Amino acid sequence: MKRYGWLLGALGLLAAGLLAGCGGSSSPPPSSITLTVKDPAGNFNAAAYQVGSGSWQALSMSGTGTLTGSFNLSGNTKYGVAVRCSNLEVKVIQADASELANPTLECSSTPPSTVPFTVNVSVAAGLLAAGDQVCVNGMSCASAAVSVSLSTNLEPGSNRDILVTLVDSSNSPKVAKVVKNVSVSSGGNTSVTLATADQLAPVSVTPPSPPAGYTPSSGGALYASPNGASGFVFVPPSSYRPVSGFGGSDLYAAFAIATSGGSSVTDARFFNSGAPSLSFPNPWATGGLTFTPSAHPSVAGLNRPESTLRSYQLYFQIPGQIYYTAIVTKGWLGSTTSYAFPDLSAASLLGYTPPTGPNGSFDIRAILSNKPVFVLTSISGFQTGDHYQEAMASISSYTVGSGSINFP
Repeated sequence: MKRYGWLLGALGLLAAGLLAGCGGSSSPPPSSITLTVKDPAGNFNAAAYQVGSGSWQALSMSGTGTLTGSFNLSGNTKYGVAVRCSNLEVKVIQADASELANPTLECSSTPPSTVPFTVNVSVAAGLLAAGDQVCVNGMSCASAAVSVSLSTNLEPGSNRDILVTLVDSSNSPKVAKVVKNVSVSSGGNTSVTLATADQLAPVSVTPPSPPAGYTPSSGGALYASPNGASGFVFVPPSSYRPVSGFGGSDLYAAFAIATSGGSSVTDARFFNSGAPSLSFPNPWATGGLTFTPSAHPSVAGLNRPESTLRSYQLYFQIPGQIYYTAIVTKGWLGSTTSYAFPDLSAASLLGYTPPTGPNGSFDIRAILSNKPVFVLTSISGFQTGDHYQEAMASISSYTVGSGSINFP
């Protein structure tokens, strides 16, 4: 899978770390499901599965670092998988096999291996001003001059891409240039020239109008190549700096977020040139959700009408007792408009202590996209013209066992 993970993190697309890696869908749906659990740090505790609306059962997993376990669908298409990690963390996916055939869950991750590498940058004198910095992949920076030697750490490889930016004192990019097919090895180096011709004119992006009662909170623009180059190219208040050398499978992403109390709406657009048109999804209707705060809570009101609805992401936590995330797909829910977190605490399943409270918090996200569920785990599945949206609502504090709560 091509590595665009930094951009997913920036946009929040990994669903709070629930998914990691590329699932797959097929037509017709498969007769069995294979769950993959990424766990290089050894935090995995137990796994379980469900077929159709049947009882949950323990799932035997094998492997080290990457674990797998399979089960038959027995003529069903709907299924569930769950894992417990680090004792208190529970992660669940409930999906239709036509949407997500082979899910992946993550119990732990490790950063990619890197090697020390030097990037020697020559900057045209006419581009420089006091307070400027030169940066590599938006991370390693040094004071700008006509000649700069930047020591950084990069993933090794024979065809790596590197983004070099000249930013002003407010970190706004004045020049952005990608250098492609660089051979990166430990102790190696490469040379890059930022010429006047590399300074491409900013492109203005019209900010989306927020829903009534919402206030714009953040926005930006990013660049990524499939071979490791990445960085912010946002020029305030609402433009982006095109990248010199852009081409191939490179992508820009423009995004905007608006908030209202504990609710938010997010829009992200993927493109390769010009100015994308941003628009926020509809927020959750005031009081349209009903939360029942039991030890394994439930929520009603899951009736988003958008044709691009892909899934709901639900999360509750009771600090020191449980951190529970569930992704429930549109196909799994069908016409049902409520969801209850499954109780998987039995020793024969995930084997955790049911939470008792007293206080917890909860949030729900409607995930909207023109892409199917499985590509939302990896930006390599996105192409020019694609979009991703979220509508989030939350309860900052509730008491376990108290009465139902209407929100937002």
